[in-house]
Amino acid sequence: MELKDKLITVVGLGKRTGVETVKFLDKQGAKIIVTDAKQEAQLKEEIAALRGCKVNFDLGGHTLELVLKSDLIIISPGVPTDIPLLQQARSAGIEIISEVELAYRFCKAPIIAITGTNGKTTTTTLIGEIFKATGRKTVVGGNIGRALIQDLPQLEKEDIVIAEISSFQLEEIKEFRPDISLFLNITPDHLDRHGSFEAYIEAKRKLLMNQTQDDYIILNYDDPIVRKFADNTQGQVVFFSQQEELTEGVYLRDNKIVANLLGSKEEIIDSKEIGIEGPHNLENALGAVAASLLMGASKDILVEILKIFSGVEHRIEDVATINGVRYINDSKGTNPIASTKAIETFEPPLVIIAGGKDKGSEFDDFAKIIKEKVKGVVLLGETADKIEASLNKLEYDSIYHVKSIQEAVKVATEVACGEGIVLLSPACASWDMFDNYEQRGREFKEAVKKVDS
Repeated sequence: MELKDKLITVVGLGKRTGVETVKFLDKQGAKIIVTDAKQEAQLKEEIAALRGCKVNFDLGGHTLELVLKSDLIIISPGVPTDIPLLQQARSAGIEIISEVELAYRFCKAPIIAITGTNGKTTTTTLIGEIFKATGRKTVVGGNIGRALIQDLPQLEKEDIVIAEISSFQLEEIKEFRPDISLFLNITPDHLDRHGSFEAYIEAKRKLLMNQTQDDYIILNYDDPIVRKFADNTQGQVVFFSQQEELTEGVYLRDNKIVANLLGSKEEIIDSKEIGIEGPHNLENALGAVAASLLMGASKDILVEILKIFSGVEHRIEDVATINGVRYINDSKGTNPIASTKAIETFEPPLVIIAGGKDKGSEFDDFAKIIKEKVKGVVLLGETADKIEASLNKLEYDSIYHVKSIQEAVKVATEVACGEGIVLLSPACASWDMFDNYEQRGREFKEAVKKVDS
């Protein structure tokens, strides 16, 4: 793909994707326009990071006449694909792609792509650790926090890419074709962006659209939506399951992970030896075992990493135990299903801190698990009243409203009263009060440090 002297517009100057895309395009000798609805004052850090790059900034709105001169448009994942600027660009015949698509066109290495509603980051990180342990040069990136365009163009055929891929990143792919696609699960999420659950499913399904019989599709047999994807792909389908013994695939038998793949069948590890807690993490481990074995990792390395891998920051992260109360940071629980799984991981008594930006989710099922297992709920953010309404239907009234994470930790500690667990698992996005879920999680951990001070 030749980019030199091409006029390329980057829509959305995100700290990760947008900035790194511009840096790459500059190295390729492209003529770059960056357009963003935010004002210059809101993008000081991003602009500073591009010092030395030749860029024409179009900030505080989008100048249509300028953008319609482009040879190519690259959009950041946070930019909705239906904004008028992009609709008119399509009508003008201008190609629009995502950063993931751009990175793929310059990549020589094989790719394992992981998607799903929940568990993506844990599974991506776990597979990354497995391949790092093989000694193979391994890049872990995508939606996990490092733009793929930073690394993929420098890789060789013997290297490997482990990529977490979101529905936003898939909206504008054209040729993107992983060697292995892993689907963990699909439940309602990001309905504010996609408009409906069906549209969200279709965005996820795009990961399959270019795969051939030379590629593998790993699907969660226990998820009925994901299981049906087997009917709509040219790739070789491999299932994994906690509930069924599969004639081919990876499954659980007598609490042991069994792999029946590539003509051989063997026990991998007792599930009790796995370092990450919870039934949802067993699901993640099964998918990781399937992907790793199909890409050539050995059983010995799999077992070694599965035993020592303890998870990722902000996902069921053990922060501290203070005065008899254990504090868990699950800030990455950004939808009701993820937070339900977090609650199911632990035994009562539990106090949960929840609430944040509404993504169009419903909270009635989340309220049911709270009614069953949770001693008290501390609510904050724009969805606080919506969650409370679901709890009120069940006549659950141990509800406390707060205005900050610091106050939430203080109140939750008082409710816990010297026993059990205080769990931050918001069931919502963070953008109403924080830049991202990482900032929310860090502030929670800082507040926990002050509990006994």
